[in-house]
Amino acid sequence: MGRKTYMIEENIIPWAGQVVTVQKKAIKNVYLKVLPPEGRVLLSVPRSFSPGKIKELLDSRKAWILSKQKAVREQVRVPEKRQYVTGDKLPVWGKICQLVVREVPGDRARVACKGDRVLLMVPAYATREQRRQVINDWYRHQLERVVASEKNRLEALVGKKAAEWRFRDMHTRWGTCNVHARRIWLSIHLAKHPMEAVRYVAIHELTHLWEANHGPEFKARMDRYYPRWREVRKQLNALADFE
Repeated sequence: MGRKTYMIEENIIPWAGQVVTVQKKAIKNVYLKVLPPEGRVLLSVPRSFSPGKIKELLDSRKAWILSKQKAVREQVRVPEKRQYVTGDKLPVWGKICQLVVREVPGDRARVACKGDRVLLMVPAYATREQRRQVINDWYRHQLERVVASEKNRLEALVGKKAAEWRFRDMHTRWGTCNVHARRIWLSIHLAKHPMEAVRYVAIHELTHLWEANHGPEFKARMDRYYPRWREVRKQLNALADFE
């Protein structure tokens, strides 16, 4: 007999001056989570829950939600806003490097990493935002290169193959998976963290090709594929840097 597939209805609703992600699933119990690093609220409810019942539930847990959000945000190190000038600190694969900016003629920019220094070569007119974009493009290239070398091994480990791997400047998530298209997106900011973080997020998203939600079966598979995933997730979220 073929395995049943249960669709998830997901909506974002306004509540108490913020937004809450509400997932309606084929479940009996209610699951309420406050997710690091920014304290996003995720509520999973049975399909029968009405909008009024959802609001009533959120209102009844308001004190807990706000307290949990405060605790989550305090645990996350908020980096100072970088100016992308010589002396700034840039994380690269878990190592803190010093940024060295050199002005070059013409209109081309490039980045090179030498030891514990990141050399950013840009035209003199480059703004802070343009320098930031050059660095982020470099992070993207670093992540693409690593995933290209790791994906076959990770797909073999999980037993599922993604149709496509993509990379973008995500500010609230480390990765997403379009289950139907078998397309995985990874945050370019993973290139700031140790390789263990990339492996964890890649395995996490590949596992969604087996299990669409984060229920017991998903966690059991994660325990099998990557036993240290909880520890690595905690470390990654504690050092989240989406600048």
